[in-house]
Amino acid sequence: MKFRNLGYSLVGMVSFLGLSAPAGATFIEVDDAGDSTATAANVYGENRIEGSLNANPFGPDDFDLVDLFRIKIGQPSKFMASTGDGSDPFLIADPVLYLFDSAGRAVAMNDDADGSQSMLMGLPLGYGSGFYFLGVSFAGVEPTDGTDPLFDAFGSGGVLSANALGGWQGDPLTPNFDIPGWYAVDFTGVPEPGSLMLLALGLLGAAATRRTRTATV
Repeated sequence: MKFRNLGYSLVGMVSFLGLSAPAGATFIEVDDAGDSTATAANVYGENRIEGSLNANPFGPDDFDLVDLFRIKIGQPSKFMASTGDGSDPFLIADPVLYLFDSAGRAVAMNDDADGSQSMLMGLPLGYGSGFYFLGVSFAGVEPTDGTDPLFDAFGSGGVLSANALGGWQGDPLTPNFDIPGWYAVDFTGVPEPGSLMLLALGLLGAAATRRTRTATV
């Protein structure tokens, strides 16, 4: 009996500590997310990101053309990242989404999937679950390996180089030029804290049951 009570106590403690989060949790960029794999912001569990970019180099805020986030993709076939349908007039008019693997190598990009907004759907063949880097930029700004572009950003959108991300080049295109703006990226196919906590509770329950059976034998 004491082992069963221990299992219930652990479950109660986990709930009390608030380790789970509701589905639909949002990561809100407070400090600059950075534009390199070394400075990317970690997003784990949330299925929405809200942040800002600034294309005005003479304004009071930092000149910020790209934000990069480290995300965990748990269901490659169901993965989707979207900047919306363009109906919100307060969001950036023409953002681009870039996806890199855990080493910073180019995986996929999208510009103007829905009007001037962008969407990534699924991972290319050969890519599985794991950590990736998601970049959000103004149209006209593209990733490079430090010298050459990683994607054919102004053409097919295909991958041009197997080298890792080394920098960014280009300037925001109209209608983004010289303006700050907000963006929102919604996800599917990423782990959610609630799902992870259900797994943890299941493991705790199984451990408690196993100990109970051992104690009564």
